[in-house]
Amino acid sequence: MEANAEPQAISPPETVWTAALRNIWQWSRDAVKVRKPRRLRVCETLSLGERRFLAVIEFDRQEFLVGGTGSSLEVLARLDDGRVVAEPPVQGRPRSI
Repeated sequence: MEANAEPQAISPPETVWTAALRNIWQWSRDAVKVRKPRRLRVCETLSLGERRFLAVIEFDRQEFLVGGTGSSLEVLARLDDGRVVAEPPVQGRPRSI
């Protein structure tokens, strides 16, 4: 070591403060990750008792009225601004939604 060289000492509190700020920055960067937009959302549900329900489900900006029981799920209609766009099909015919 040279005789004229001054040691570059960092005070311990400054080191601790710097490390704490670095840890907070990394935590906040990890906590605020950008999520993919969700394609599926339950807008509203209504219980009909005995494990039966009605629900408005949004999928890719389209809304559907869905009815369900403990053992089945049925699309009842497609909605647009809360109004029925596609009526439910007659029994036995395939759906065209």
